[in-house]
This record gives sequence, C-alpha cells and structure tokens, in this order.
Amino acid sequence: MVGLKSNDNAIFFDSVTKKFRIYHDINPSLKETIIHRKRSTYEDFIALDNVSFKVKKGETFGIIGPNGSGKSTILKLIAGIIQPTEGTINVNGSLSALLELGTGFHPDLTGRENIFLNASLLGIPRKKIEERFDDIVKFSG
Repeated sequence: MVGLKSNDNAIFFDSVTKKFRIYHDINPSLKETIIHRKRSTYEDFIALDNVSFKVKKGETFGIIGPNGSGKSTILKLIAGIIQPTEGTINVNGSLSALLELGTGFHPDLTGRENIFLNASLLGIPRKKIEERFDDIVKFSG
C-alpha cells in the first residue's frame, strides 16, 4: 500500500496476519510425552488475514463486527500485547490500553480519585489533569 507508513499516520497495519495455535491434546504429562513420544497436535486459527489500514493523526476510528471477527485481536496488536504472525504494525504516539471494562479502577476510590490515580500511573502531571478534569468527566459519561 503506497503511503501507508507516514508520520501523518497515528496507526498503520500493513499486510498483518495473526495466527493462534489451538492445541487438541490437553496437558499431556512430561512422562507421557517422553515414553510415548507423544506430540501435541494443533491447528492454526487465523484470526486476521492480510489486514491493511491506516488511521491518520486526529482521525476517529472505530472497529465494528460480530463476535469472533478479530476486533479484540486488532486492539491487542495495536497495544503491543501480542505480535503479528506476519506483516508490519506502526503506532506513532503514546498509547494506553484499557481493553476490559473496569480494568484499572479501584473499587474503594471515588471516580475523582481513580482519575488522578490512573493519570499518575500514566505519568500525566496533576496540573494537566486538573485543567482537563471537567472534559474527562464529560467524556466518561
């Protein structure tokens, strides 16, 4: 894809494929493996196949699709949690992953305290959060 890798892009995927191994044998013991020369059988599950896209800086980008279509896999690849089997991924800028609802929130703290706690963990100065606090609350609903 011409022009895919550019400083104008916040995210780009170039011919990205992600395969996962699905094992059929559940936990064969070491003894069983050695004595019977048993090898685990598996098949490759292709979660993403040759996916290319770009998101320019400042653009809003959404991923929609049915369960099992690869949405979470794309997000984990963008966050660097998993690596592609094939292809190239480039993310320009800082990134913080929050892939599960409720992750990173302490139940004993108020919403305000959670905002400041998470901001400090991300290295965001308190003054900057105080300046943007109303926008953060408005965004969170």
